[in-house]
Amino acid sequence: MLNLLESAAKKFGVPSEVLDLIGRPFISQIIDEFPTLLLPPIMNTLKQEYMKNGLEWIKQNAMSLREQFLLLKKLYGPAWILA
Repeated sequence: MLNLLESAAKKFGVPSEVLDLIGRPFISQIIDEFPTLLLPPIMNTLKQEYMKNGLEWIKQNAMSLREQFLLLKKLYGPAWILA
């Protein structure tokens, strides 16, 4: 999955720094846990946010994003642990 993630990021023009901040294992786990989320739309969203708000914005908001996913998973899905 990580090779696919790297390939998709490169194809969509998402800098590796964005993947570093969000976390490759985290993105991979989200895709594994929620099969309806597809890699191209995720990469497209990351690219749009990077271009619109910049790397610093992503850095500041990555932790909040992770916490929101954890909360949604606790409320609506089986227990899981993020790597």
